[in-house]
Amino acid sequence: MANFDVAVGLTQSGLNSTLASLFGNSTAQSKIFTQSFSQTVSGIPVDITLKIDSAPTIALSPPSTTYWQQSYNAQGQNQTGNPPSGNVFQLLISSLSVSGTVSGVAVSGSTSFQVYAQVSLSNNKLSFDALSVWLDESTWNKMGLTTLIVNAIIIPYGLNTANNLLSAISIPQIPSFLGVSFQDPILGITNANELVVATSMTTSSATSLDSYTPPTGLDIFMQADLDVTNAVLAGAIKNYPFDESTKSGGSAAYASAEIKGTVQSVTASISSGTTNANISIANISGYGELGGTATAIAKTVLCPIGTAIDAISNPSDWDKIVSSFSITYSPNPLPVPFTLNVNADGDVLLSIGQLSTVTLIFSPQWSGVIGSALAAAAAGFADLVTSIFKEKVVNPFISKFAQNINIWSNPSVSTQVEGITITISANTGTALATQGDNYIVEGFTVSFS
Repeated sequence: MANFDVAVGLTQSGLNSTLASLFGNSTAQSKIFTQSFSQTVSGIPVDITLKIDSAPTIALSPPSTTYWQQSYNAQGQNQTGNPPSGNVFQLLISSLSVSGTVSGVAVSGSTSFQVYAQVSLSNNKLSFDALSVWLDESTWNKMGLTTLIVNAIIIPYGLNTANNLLSAISIPQIPSFLGVSFQDPILGITNANELVVATSMTTSSATSLDSYTPPTGLDIFMQADLDVTNAVLAGAIKNYPFDESTKSGGSAAYASAEIKGTVQSVTASISSGTTNANISIANISGYGELGGTATAIAKTVLCPIGTAIDAISNPSDWDKIVSSFSITYSPNPLPVPFTLNVNADGDVLLSIGQLSTVTLIFSPQWSGVIGSALAAAAAGFADLVTSIFKEKVVNPFISKFAQNINIWSNPSVSTQVEGITITISANTGTALATQGDNYIVEGFTVSFS
């Protein structure tokens, strides 16, 4: 089973789309897809032009043993044994036109050839190496090109052109995540369909691409496990204390409430495609007052002497009914939807929405008798506490601390081939999708300039 926290990749379709776009570039047409040679081979003057007539394609699988043994390496020698087992694939040229002269005699024709290459990871970048060329020798003989000419010109041309074409291929870079360190990345051709580079956090198990599952519908992609997002959130949001209060009513009868506690953490989760930020709040306590002139009158009527003693011994609270109490909430933790969006700089930012509903569980035990004058204030006390929790604690915290949190940096990358800049860019302004209950997925586009 595959194990990774971050993976970037390119499908076979994405590879072929990149080569098709390169084939449509006028600079590439003149510098890569059309090449002329004028040299002497064993005393024979050769002047030929080789032109690739259609976009090359890639098959992300090794050649058969038969084709491998019929192919030629850079020294013009047939390969032996089986193809290398590690990340070998095929570059297929379906139509190559040949025109020119050999010893002054015109030659022309068209054929196809295949280049077998290997991809590796060097300094966290893809590195391609064209290994050998397979060609139909009978076709070359019919065009008047001898084995010497093929070995001296055609095979080196095939290998060099393949390396040039393959250097145009890149995938998004594995981005940085604030405060998160990773293992060395690994590379793999998976399912004979994807070229993938993956890594895991240093706190995770070793990275593996066995039985790897790519995201659907994306030719160029990145997958990030929620564990990485939560590692960033753990560093960005933790242990925020709060102390908020409010008051309702007038001078005759009022209710006031105060809530203290700590926003402990925020973690991300996915369930059936729904993304939630789960907010955990600890050590919540409440304090309430029911007071006003009605309270003083009620206390005096019930016990004038006691009221006088209270006023002397406790001048700040003699005209109030008070309560201190603990608070729990449901659901715990609080699930609030979040989104991940790509900003104009290509960075991925997380923003949490607003809390809509919550159930608070508390039971104030008032310090005195609630008369009819305070009944209305007491009846509204629960709503008062809930209002503080939502409108003065949770939602303001979200607005202040949980908007546009930078989860990962721009994974875009650019390469240059023959003066052509090839850029893989994040799709800015888009909301990211999910894959199962574990991965956030980002898509990319390729452009040429």
